[in-house]
Amino acid sequence: MSYKKYAKDQWSLGLLLAGFLCLELSFGILTGIPGFYLWITGVGTTLVFFLISYLDYIRKKNFYRALEQGSKNLDKAYLLPELLEKPDFAEGQSVYETMLAMERSMAERIQKYEENNREYKEYIELWVHEIKLPIATGKLLVENNKGQYSDSMIEELERIDAYTEQALFYARSNYVEKDYVLKKISLKQVCTEVIQRNRRLLLKEKIQISLHDLDTEVYSDSKWLAFILQQILSNSVKYTGTGERKLEWYAAAEKEMVKLYLKDTGTGIAEQDLPRVCEKGFTGKNGRTGKNSTGLGLYLCKKLCEKMGHRLEIVSKEGKGCMVIIRFPKGSMTDELF
Repeated sequence: MSYKKYAKDQWSLGLLLAGFLCLELSFGILTGIPGFYLWITGVGTTLVFFLISYLDYIRKKNFYRALEQGSKNLDKAYLLPELLEKPDFAEGQSVYETMLAMERSMAERIQKYEENNREYKEYIELWVHEIKLPIATGKLLVENNKGQYSDSMIEELERIDAYTEQALFYARSNYVEKDYVLKKISLKQVCTEVIQRNRRLLLKEKIQISLHDLDTEVYSDSKWLAFILQQILSNSVKYTGTGERKLEWYAAAEKEMVKLYLKDTGTGIAEQDLPRVCEKGFTGKNGRTGKNSTGLGLYLCKKLCEKMGHRLEIVSKEGKGCMVIIRFPKGSMTDELF
């Protein structure tokens, strides 16, 4: 707040000063007081007025400056009253008390939102665990009672299981607490388990698998990483195309990181869609061709990677396949964190 703005806001006091000087001049003329004395009195009164006004401006300026800077620099502006000292002038005290009331109201709303979010997450997790039992039971019944539609039934049950798992990780990804544990894991073991879990689908689609150079360890969460690989594999199978069908997974160790490469020979991603494929709900050109895409798979992959300190990149050209690269930090930087 500049003094010019402050002075404009104090126009009523300026009018009061002008009125006082007019009365003083009128009184001096009526009583015959010499003009020199009237001039001295008027100048002195004006100077005293502006001095008092400026000191009041300085006192208020410090408060409002702290208020303005705090609102710009804080991520959570509603916490600003916690950083301010209560001012010693009535106008500032009124503003301060109002802000405190707003902060309390916001804190109550946030607490209620967090409670609702926690209840939603707990419900989703409970529902997922409950629904997985009949899915597993259904698979077992189909396996033990082979019939004309057994393979189709198992495929549909596995699809339900995959979407259920996706719902669970979506709920966990939005929660404030960490649901993952970062530790040293075998990249080969996680990749092999994901491939084994999908062997029926891969055989049906006649997709060749090539896993090599995976004998390395990285810091990650095995369950979260397996889910990420599952989503990427599902996309590779879904958009496998009609030509060569091949998946190639391998790793390369560099000075500061390990890179996991996940390549396929599918339909690829259109150039205009590539920058947005990890956005929530974005399906793009491929998703509009009847593939029943939810637009959540790659969004969750990127989000989970960021939470674990990994980096996910996608390189693709339409009609030429797709390559997903996951970067895992390693070496001294990782050792310091863990």
